[in-house]
Amino acid sequence: MLHAVRFKQGNVSYANRFTCTYRLQQEMKLGRAFFPKSIGELHGHSGLARLMLYYVRCAFGLVHTCKGVGVANTGAVFFNGHLLAMSEDDLPYAVKFSEMGDLKTLGRYDFNGQLKSSMIAHPKIDIRTGELFALGYDIIQKPFLKCFKFSADGKKSPEVNISVKQPTMVHDFAITENYIVVPDQQIIFQLQEMLKGGSPVVYVKDKMPRFGLLPRNDVNEERMTWINVPDCFCFHLWNAWEENEEIVIIASCMTPPDGMFNEASQSVQSILSEIRLNMTTKTSSRRPLISSMTLEAGQVNKRFLGHKSQFVYLAIVDPWPKVCGIAKVDLSGPKKRNALSLQELEQCDDHHIAAKFMYPRDCYGGEPMFVPRSSTASTPEDDGYLLTFMHNENTNKSELLILDARSPTLQMLASVKLPTRVPYGLHGTFITSEELEHQNDI
Repeated sequence: MLHAVRFKQGNVSYANRFTCTYRLQQEMKLGRAFFPKSIGELHGHSGLARLMLYYVRCAFGLVHTCKGVGVANTGAVFFNGHLLAMSEDDLPYAVKFSEMGDLKTLGRYDFNGQLKSSMIAHPKIDIRTGELFALGYDIIQKPFLKCFKFSADGKKSPEVNISVKQPTMVHDFAITENYIVVPDQQIIFQLQEMLKGGSPVVYVKDKMPRFGLLPRNDVNEERMTWINVPDCFCFHLWNAWEENEEIVIIASCMTPPDGMFNEASQSVQSILSEIRLNMTTKTSSRRPLISSMTLEAGQVNKRFLGHKSQFVYLAIVDPWPKVCGIAKVDLSGPKKRNALSLQELEQCDDHHIAAKFMYPRDCYGGEPMFVPRSSTASTPEDDGYLLTFMHNENTNKSELLILDARSPTLQMLASVKLPTRVPYGLHGTFITSEELEHQNDI
């Protein structure tokens, strides 16, 4: 389900609609959920039985997969006149935002016949060039991983097949000015594990994690460089940039690596870290930036995506997986703080924490969304607002909070009380009024 809040001429409207996927249409006809969920339902022999029953029903024409089985529930992006709802198991779905503030699913979107297979839900848009970069992976057959891009006017580049030996989960990646940064980590898919009573999502401890650097305009992988990064699993990469002979990656490193997918014996931690890849020596280094809290789900100012940024805005997770607040992280390190009051200093308990906003007791939220105050290049990087949904578990009420991103306490400027509960969700996007005026049909 998509949730949308629109600001127009001093008024606010709210809408929620299910993305009308082909999968949902079939389940509505059946009157129940039918398709197996890849994460959570396919463990062991019961999962294998569920999967086999699904394939039998497909073979007898009781359900159809010809138009995809994706859920379009993970991410959203606005590109080339289209609002796209995405999940990594299918093509994206195009959704139109009406003049009245409502949402309408237009259908499965293949970029005018150019995209034949799935793409992940974290494409990257370089605002300076208008290009959209994406990856797609296959868990059954080679090539297990491929990379492609679309020009600002929607023309797709040739796909670059990336040679990985096993079907690897690649949920996210990064771009720099000249490279696409591709993780190849320790979480892989092994469907045969279900025969042993296990999960098809497997943590391979003895696999060496690595990052691949693919020149952005290359049409094959011949010049792709791989650099090992031991003991590193990053579910999300917040930004990356080039610094002399190094690629700098800002990411949250998760332990245990399979904690999100399988039962873990320890609590999940996600530590904001700086990873440096030396392109000359082919070596790497990694250091934690903040180890006192789990930070996940966030973003940088999109104007700086692929370029050096000072700030990243992240959700504070406690207890996992609930979000109890928002942190503004200063990647440049300690600053002179003589001008801050004692109360403000207490808010900055880590030298990389520029500010944080904690939700009231029994209130939890989602991913913070940075919205710049102005689109001009001279505007300071943090001059803008942070938007996030917050839900009160005692009253069952939800709000949209608007915070001042430059404030040393992330001061709340406004709150929009919503008419219904907004469930804890995944990723979203902000669309300007100008972009809404240039929406296209499919």
